[in-house]
Amino acid sequence: MASCEACGNQCPAGAAFCAACGHRLGEAPAEPVTVNVRLVDSPSSGCWSCFTTAVAVVVLVFFVLFLVGWILSC
Repeated sequence: MASCEACGNQCPAGAAFCAACGHRLGEAPAEPVTVNVRLVDSPSSGCWSCFTTAVAVVVLVFFVLFLVGWILSC
């Protein structure tokens, strides 16, 4: 039995790949890759606070409801 260099799993003799992680047996594991991720700010950040956004949504909903009620009352 051979053990996987990447995860340490016991693999049967003659196996080419680890059954647990898929690493090719007999090769050194690759160095970990560091990936830098930059998060983009949401469109509502900046001059619009969460409170201002909530107030704008409530005003818009009431306006739409008022407009629909006015149209249906005719």
